[in-house]
Amino acid sequence: MAGPVDRIGAHAWTALVLTALAGAVDGAGFLGLGQQFVANQTGNAVLLAVALSGELTGRDDGLSSVGPFLSLAGFAIGAVLASLATRRHVLTSFGVPLLLVVEVVMLAAAGLAGMFEVAIALAAFAMGVQSIHAARIGLSGVTTTVLTGTLIALSVNLSGGRSALRTARLQAGVWAVYLVAAGLGSVLAYAVSFSAVCWAAAAVAAAMAVAAFVETHRSRAGD
Repeated sequence: MAGPVDRIGAHAWTALVLTALAGAVDGAGFLGLGQQFVANQTGNAVLLAVALSGELTGRDDGLSSVGPFLSLAGFAIGAVLASLATRRHVLTSFGVPLLLVVEVVMLAAAGLAGMFEVAIALAAFAMGVQSIHAARIGLSGVTTTVLTGTLIALSVNLSGGRSALRTARLQAGVWAVYLVAAGLGSVLAYAVSFSAVCWAAAAVAAAMAVAAFVETHRSRAGD
């Protein structure tokens, strides 16, 4: 049975892979869905505010409030439902890995969606679910979809002791992974399509779900 150090290392790798998925889908969504984010909701809040201010003042920025609103709503609904499901034990003891299954379904559906508004909402829903999965695995100071908080925690940990510096390395890795994945996602979206990025991300999440179910089964068998 894996010890505490092994479990922390596994969770760190999980966080990095989830961050890569978020970065890839975000980069692809920004390029392929009319410059909308599906994971970075801080950016969507700004886009929504700017679009609404333009509509109210008659300013023609070429921005629509529909995309940012759908992304914010989809992300929030996904996060709330995932949080309620795991907090209130609506799901079985395999509840946290099941969140990955939901993410797979939503990403695949986003790739199949014919309307870009539907694709935005579904992909954002998947990212909301992913954010709760990342929180449930218990890595303090690390998120996979909201990187501003990770940057703040990284800045604090850089001035800390040895343990804080170890966490800072992971947080720096999360930032680097997100940047690289966002670039690769935009390249794939340009060369192929946003759908291709969603399906690739869904495939990776599916493999992670299988691994998580196996690990959960082993942990239960060892108890």
